[in-house]
Amino acid sequence: MNLVWRMIWMFIAARFGARCDIMGEGALTFRCLPTDLDFNMHMTNSRYASFGDLSRVNFMIRNGAWKRLRAAGLLPVLGSGTYRYRRAIAPFQKFTVTTSVLSWDDKWVYLLHKFITKDDIAAIGVMKAAFVTKAGRAPIEQIVALMGYTGPKPESQIAKEVADLDLVLKA
Repeated sequence: MNLVWRMIWMFIAARFGARCDIMGEGALTFRCLPTDLDFNMHMTNSRYASFGDLSRVNFMIRNGAWKRLRAAGLLPVLGSGTYRYRRAIAPFQKFTVTTSVLSWDDKWVYLLHKFITKDDIAAIGVMKAAFVTKAGRAPIEQIVALMGYTGPKPESQIAKEVADLDLVLKA
């Protein structure tokens, strides 16, 4: 893994950082290093997915879901993901990756990543994730219960959040 030091940093930050709510937002801050750059001298597209991976695990550790899901023998897997880019992240620029749960359906949990530089959104990513065991995909009801969430399902949250961010990205 080419982000091994950042992964170690993520585990330290998650272990000792502030807790977050499962329906809240987790955040992890990085700096764009020369090894994150492409030929255009800005953060390469593949790094967004890597930082999203770290941010998702950080989010699950901070809200306690990681420990409960792993104790149940469940492993997270992505079904798909899409990123929309608005602004480049420059060399040595500091940025924060936030992760939040948008909603879920009968098979998938939908997550949102925001890549924020100063007060601007550089990119967003919407991920579709499931949790599996050796026997196959775990039922979404089990996942939600293990995450410790007892509130109502945020039905329209995903469409509204993505539509709002789409407007931001077009600005």
